[in-house]
Amino acid sequence: MRSRAAQSENPVPSTVQVRDSSGVKNIVLGPVGELVAPDLELELVFSTLELGVELYRVGEAALLDDGRLAAANAGAYEVLLFSGNGSIAARVGRHGEGPGEFAEVTALLATDGGFAVYDARLLRFTEFSETGEIASEVRLSSQSAVVDLRPLARGASGAMLAVLGEQRLFLPEGTKRDTTPLLFFSEPEAEPDTLAMLPAKEWSYLGIPGGGSSRTEPAFGRDIVAHGLMDLAVIGDTDDLSLAVYSADGTLKRRIVGSHGGWTVAPEEIKRWRADRLLRMPTDVPDWYRTLAETAPYRETHPAFHAAALGPDQMVWIGLATR
Repeated sequence: MRSRAAQSENPVPSTVQVRDSSGVKNIVLGPVGELVAPDLELELVFSTLELGVELYRVGEAALLDDGRLAAANAGAYEVLLFSGNGSIAARVGRHGEGPGEFAEVTALLATDGGFAVYDARLLRFTEFSETGEIASEVRLSSQSAVVDLRPLARGASGAMLAVLGEQRLFLPEGTKRDTTPLLFFSEPEAEPDTLAMLPAKEWSYLGIPGGGSSRTEPAFGRDIVAHGLMDLAVIGDTDDLSLAVYSADGTLKRRIVGSHGGWTVAPEEIKRWRADRLLRMPTDVPDWYRTLAETAPYRETHPAFHAAALGPDQMVWIGLATR
């Protein structure tokens, strides 16, 4: 899909304040509720279904400098390179441990000359050109053998920023929020340094008949924001509109903050959320699982925002919360 911002007939005057402090650009957006999101018009560029391309457990995707789109077709142990008209320009990888092969595609990063794939099972970064040719391979140290390592940004010298994913459990029951470290690798073979501890995804843990527990996302829960583009990463927390952009060497480049936000969840909103969750369930799920959906806990306020992603030249796209 490609989106276009519709032009507003009555543009709202900007209240954004920008100042530099010790090489860090600070951007103050003001009250979140006064920010106006543009109306987006979606255009279908191409359909993989019409092209006969089967996708299985698609992970990340990255737009490359030459206009191609690299998409991690993780379930098939490959990366698909789409041209501008949607045709398959190349298929990169297959299941295996040899050069250019993958045991598990867990991260896809755009680079200056193409893209890099991280394989958590092989602890290996493989960098490819824009046409899919292998440019280099490098392995992380055995001390970094973390199954849910999420690389965010990688510099030309090999320095890298990463966080950990969602492989965590809490007991006893209840709604919990863990932390995840922001890790800095000076080089792939080095042990990482922890730059900060960040709030991770919020989960709800409920007991199930016969023992054990079930993990679900609470309605209107909070989440970490961690998105990379080449040698930069934007990091934040949806509880408050507070974002930071770091370079791969751990240098803080800019801060973006907004105040207030997160209006009260109305009864009809949680009712619609639960109805939608039940509608998307398979018909053969046990009754106790449906009961969990009908009684799942929820946050009484909305997040301040939903998502953020990096664009060129440290541009940050922010997905505001909408009713």
